[in-house]
Amino acid sequence: MQRKNDEIILSALIAAGSIRAAAKIADVSETTIRTRLNDDDFRQRYEQAKGAILTEACDALSARLTLAVDTLCEVLEDTKNAATVRVSAASEILRQGLRYIEVANILTRLEAIEKAQKDNNY
Repeated sequence: MQRKNDEIILSALIAAGSIRAAAKIADVSETTIRTRLNDDDFRQRYEQAKGAILTEACDALSARLTLAVDTLCEVLEDTKNAATVRVSAASEILRQGLRYIEVANILTRLEAIEKAQKDNNY
């Protein structure tokens, strides 16, 4: 059952990031917010709202990844930059590249494990 203040509380939770701050914004008690968060329907709506925000943020980041890599490469390749600046750019490219490879390998292994479990009816 949706209550009158649910939208206000949801907005406050998203904006504030904590129950205490959300209670102040929504002008309700912390207990009220905790009670609403214990309601499955409200919790689902809250999780959906957070998910939508996270998706939007990830999309914004993804759209700028190429620009970020290009910028680091430009700094690295510009011989007018100080050696320390170029080394820093190279180091960051290597660090992020290795993290990407590591995560990709973990995901590949996880997918293989999940497939094996599915094939074995676990």
